[in-house]
Amino acid sequence: MAQEKWIIAPGESRIIDLELVRRLKVGLIGGQVDIIGHDEPGARIEVGAVTGKDLKITIDGDVAEIDHPQLRWDNFLEVFSNFGANRATAQVSVLVPRDIALTFGVVSASGLVAGLTADAKLNTVSGDLVADRMTGRLDLNSVSGELTVQNHTGRIQAHTVSGDVTVSGDITRASIDGVSSDLLLDIHGACEQLDLNTVSGAITVRLDEELAARYTANSVGGRLAIDGVVLKGLRGGGYNSHTGALSGQFAEVRMNTVGGAVTVLRRPAGEPAGAATTAGSEAGA
Repeated sequence: MAQEKWIIAPGESRIIDLELVRRLKVGLIGGQVDIIGHDEPGARIEVGAVTGKDLKITIDGDVAEIDHPQLRWDNFLEVFSNFGANRATAQVSVLVPRDIALTFGVVSASGLVAGLTADAKLNTVSGDLVADRMTGRLDLNSVSGELTVQNHTGRIQAHTVSGDVTVSGDITRASIDGVSSDLLLDIHGACEQLDLNTVSGAITVRLDEELAARYTANSVGGRLAIDGVVLKGLRGGGYNSHTGALSGQFAEVRMNTVGGAVTVLRRPAGEPAGAATTAGSEAGA
């Protein structure tokens, strides 16, 4: 299939229907981009509110790309951070097959990715990202944009500097690193492993009441409250404990912070699965 391409200039809008798409790359500087999974093999791309710079769309075989021309993909955060946040914006909405292979990056644009069942990688500089009802491995990178993962099933890996990270769902494994970011995880089901690290950000985790867990926590100046045990002033000495029988299924929970607080809560048996923010409100009570 020959390559097809479209240029949407500032002030223009366009709707493009593609018959078959298996891979999608999205790179947007500013504005809003929504990627929604559906049950069809094709994709529909709707573009509007283009300002500052042309937006280019290409389809080559079964690979679609939406981006501002001449931007490189090999080192996303370094390249995109060189662009002014308001130089180019667009409003982009894309319906895609649920199992599409997605590479996604924004600078200051806000993003929503929902309903996909394949592994995905999402990157932002300062724009807030929401991933909803995703399945598989999710890789997230942010400088200051907030990362919100809702109703996820699978694994998560995230790196951020100052953007807060909020996660809820059936998370089997999570590895999250931040500097001043607050990390909030509301985990349902049989979680296997959590590795959570911050410098000054708080770490809050909520687990099912019946899930056995082994904890390793380190903090220099922060307060630890883990399954009802409250400790202060560890001065980097570390804390090791466990709840329940460490046989069969249990969670390995490792939490490290310099000055942030560490809190682990339990969801009472029979309580409906709630949003991750519920755990946060309890921690602050």
